[in-house]
Amino acid sequence: MSTRSIGSHELKLAACNVKSWLKPTPLIRSAYLSEVTGAEVLLKLECLQPTRSFKVRGGINAVCQLDEEGLRRGVVTASGGNHGLGLTYAARLLGSRATVFLPESTASHKIEALKKLDAEIIIEGASWDDANESAMEYAVRNERAYIHPFDNEQVMAGQGTIVAEILEQGPRPDLIVASIGGGGLISGIASATTWLAPGTRVAGVETEGADCMSRSVRARKLVELPAITSIADSLGARRSRERQLAIIREKVSAIAVVDDRSSVEAILSTLDHDKVLLEPAASCNIAALTGKKIDYSPGETVVVVACGGNIDLAKLLSFRERFGV
Repeated sequence: MSTRSIGSHELKLAACNVKSWLKPTPLIRSAYLSEVTGAEVLLKLECLQPTRSFKVRGGINAVCQLDEEGLRRGVVTASGGNHGLGLTYAARLLGSRATVFLPESTASHKIEALKKLDAEIIIEGASWDDANESAMEYAVRNERAYIHPFDNEQVMAGQGTIVAEILEQGPRPDLIVASIGGGGLISGIASATTWLAPGTRVAGVETEGADCMSRSVRARKLVELPAITSIADSLGARRSRERQLAIIREKVSAIAVVDDRSSVEAILSTLDHDKVLLEPAASCNIAALTGKKIDYSPGETVVVVACGGNIDLAKLLSFRERFGV
């Protein structure tokens, strides 16, 4: 697999595809976070996408580039929920169909959301990595396109379209903060800033127990976690890929790691002050910012990618009870 980042041609094509099917998500100023941090903090509300996650961008771009036969046969993927939702939505929009392999740990509300989109759902394995092995084998057996949730050029380029929208909606940011699961989102964003905003820094955030990338960067090689223990289940890759590691080592200025309790506290503070509901995989970015785990200077413009809001009330209440917040 190539380790190169995404080029300008791929990004332009992705921007065209995404604009054809998706409306831009809002970019709003957080008065609360700006006051607390001393920076000018903007939230890019990817949690308001049709599937409540940025993942639909990569799904749209990947499905748009299938030929007629590929669309007819349908697509296959493995997901902790959000990529499956995005790809299924994209496939349905473009007249195709999706088979989604899910690990046993997938939240019930995400499974129900996939059912509503008419996805074919197969539960397989204890982790995303286990589900992914089965998905790849299934795609080969059935001669269908397999769309990797992060190690795929079309998917990464689709996620990178977030940067183009940010630049159209506001001033060039000094810093973009985005969470890291497998690394597709931040690889796409970091690649896009190289072409569109070369002076902008990119910082990543993981949660303890889903921090394979920060460990890999420190080790200078891919590190595989024995299991995902974080509540941020959509950051649930035990191991990333060489391409993502190479891009992140070259283009991402820092990676912060926060605990689950901080992520839950950030969900509540964002809901209270900004009236935006985030899942832990998104709120961890805010926890890192307010917890001063990311370097920035007073007055700088910081964009936080609010990458997902796929959480239901029952899950949020269970988190509050578990962490006593």
